Amino acid sequence: MDTTNKQLVQQVENLLDKLTRDELILLNKAIVKRIRIMNDLQRLATHSAFSLGEPVYWHDNQGTFRKGHVLRINTKTISVEEDDDPEGIWRIPASRLYKRPD
Repeated sequence: MDTTNKQLVQQVENLLDKLTRDELILLNKAIVKRIRIMNDLQRLATHSAFSLGEPVYWHDNQGTFRKGHVLRINTKTISVEEDDDPEGIWRIPASRLYKRPD
């Protein structure tokens, strides 16, 4: 953290010392809301990199290489049908998927 950010954090801490419990609770709710919005925006950006039917690959939890194509883009995951097993539907976070150069 650079000097400017350290000074800003110190100023915020000084202001926090002056707030009441109720004011701190309101501030906490506003901060949590802002973090959720930022997370949603990041998730949306990650999800928008993929489109329906697009070929993708990933490594499962055991490290096995798998490939398939995008079936559905959900709120928190992307549903993928595995190429080698048409009945194998996986729900995978977009951060673990990669586009195939097919």
